[in-house]
Order: sequence, then structure tokens, then C-alpha cells
Amino acid sequence: MTISTAPVSEPVAADAPPAPGRRRARRPGQAREWWLGAALVLPALALAVLFKLVPLARGVLTSFESSSGFGGSEFAGADNYTRMFDDPMVRTSFRNALLVVATLPVWIVVPLVLALLIHQRSPGWKFFRAVYFVPYTIAPIVVGIMFRQILAPDGPLNALLRGVGLQPLAIEWLNGRHSALFSLVAVALWSFFGLGVMTYLAGLATIPEETLEAAYLDGAGFWRRLFSVVVPMLRPTVAYWSVLCASGVLIWLFPLIYALTQGGPGDATMLPEYLVFLTTFQFLDRGYGSAIGIALFVFVALLSIFSVRHMFTEGTRKPR
Repeated sequence: MTISTAPVSEPVAADAPPAPGRRRARRPGQAREWWLGAALVLPALALAVLFKLVPLARGVLTSFESSSGFGGSEFAGADNYTRMFDDPMVRTSFRNALLVVATLPVWIVVPLVLALLIHQRSPGWKFFRAVYFVPYTIAPIVVGIMFRQILAPDGPLNALLRGVGLQPLAIEWLNGRHSALFSLVAVALWSFFGLGVMTYLAGLATIPEETLEAAYLDGAGFWRRLFSVVVPMLRPTVAYWSVLCASGVLIWLFPLIYALTQGGPGDATMLPEYLVFLTTFQFLDRGYGSAIGIALFVFVALLSIFSVRHMFTEGTRKPR
């Protein structure tokens, strides 16, 4: 008897992948989910294109035009951009912007310290949790008007300093060449750091209480717990707030500059965003104002890209 040795073909699995070059048919349920997702995304995408990309494209086109007053405009090529390199006011505004960016560690660390104090139930933590967030709910223009009175030469702050014997510290906060920018950044920090406190509190809620209690029982003090336990476990949250501050610190200050100093004294608090406003709407030089605005956009974009890359690196790094 001859026994056949031909290989027996195995049954094809029902869920075997389709042959190369053949597309798997989309099930009706998947199609409905795709269209539902598209319907939810399209309105946000349309708003982003309408109010972000279209103005940006229009600004780029305007930056290559020469215009004065309410008359027409004509193509000027790169004249507006070359003009910026010879404009001392533009250089001063970006130098001030770099000084503002240098204060970012304060914007990042101060809310984290306050958030940890609130999280560990320090005395009065419920009261301070609400108080720290209140400044963020006040319109920045109102904050500027309020602090213009507080920081006036004969205002409440100087009156308090004179009353406690600190007469040398009672200076003209908003009129000093070196104190004006510092005062502006301090008011901005007071106005916006409440959002950072809330952001960090949300991140601290994800840390197991046993971890902080174990560090406390091992004798770790407040600062040791902050930098050895909290910061490593909150890398994504710290990175997120860092990116938000890095990209927003140069575009949050316009209402405060307008209400407090209007760029003065001299050019001490002149920042690019306020210079764009002056050039475009007061001097009516739309082309040059757009060129400064595009330069500011590139500056903020580069800073944001650097921060986002750093955020991704820190956020994906596992704590030791």
C-alpha cells in the first residue's frame, strides 16, 4: 500500500490579515465613529483656520507691504525686516523680552511651592486655595489699573514701607528705569500664578499619599520632599506649565503694559507686543507693525519648540 506524503493544507484562520495590496473593508460601526469624530473636530479646525491661520497669513503678506496712514499700500519686499535691524526701539523691546524670559524659573517654582503647601494641609489651606486663584479671575486691565494706584509714589505700598521704617525702599516703582520692568513682571506674576497653583494641585492629586508620608517619616524636610519626591513624580505637569509660561509670558503682558506704564519710562518696559500696537494703530504703519509682529511670532515659536522638546524629554523620562 502506498501512503501519500503530500502536506495537508492547514485551515485559514478567520482573522488572518488580508493579502498585501488588499484593503480591509471598513465596518459600518467604524464608519459611523469616523464620521462622528470628523464632525466633532471640524468646527474646532474651522475656527483655528479662520482665527489663527488666516490672520497669520494676512500678517505675513502685510509685512511685505509699505503703508502709511489710511492710504493704500505697495509692495516693499524685505524692507520692513531690514529696517528692524537698524531700529533701536525694536532691539530694546526684544532685549526686554529676553529679560522677561529670564524670570521663567520664578513663574515655575513659586506656584509649585504654594501648591505643595496647600496639598499638605498647611494651616488655612482651604482659605489660601481659593485666595491664590482669585487674581487669575480678575481681568488683566483691571489688575493694571489697581496696581497703578498701589505702586504710585504716594500709594499704599510706599506708605506701608515708610510706616515700618523702610524709607529707602519707598521708590517710584513704575517710574524708575530699573524698577519699572521688575514691577511689571511682579504684577503679571501675581495675576497669573494662580493658574499654575491649580495646575500643580491637579498633578499633586495623582501622587499617592503614602509616598509623601513615607518621605516625611524618613525625616525628609519640606524642600527635600519637594525636589526629591514631588518634582520627579510631576515631571509632565512641571513641563506642561513651563511650556505654557514660556509661550505666554511674552503675549500676556499687553493689558498690563497699557494700564501701568505704556512702555515707559522711556523704553524701559517696551516689549514687542506693545511696540506692534504702537506702530500699527498709533503711527499707522501697518507693514512695519506686521513685520515686528511676525518677528515676535518667530521668537515665541522658537522658544515654544525648545520648551515642547524639553517637555517631551522630561515627560517620558522615568524617575529613578
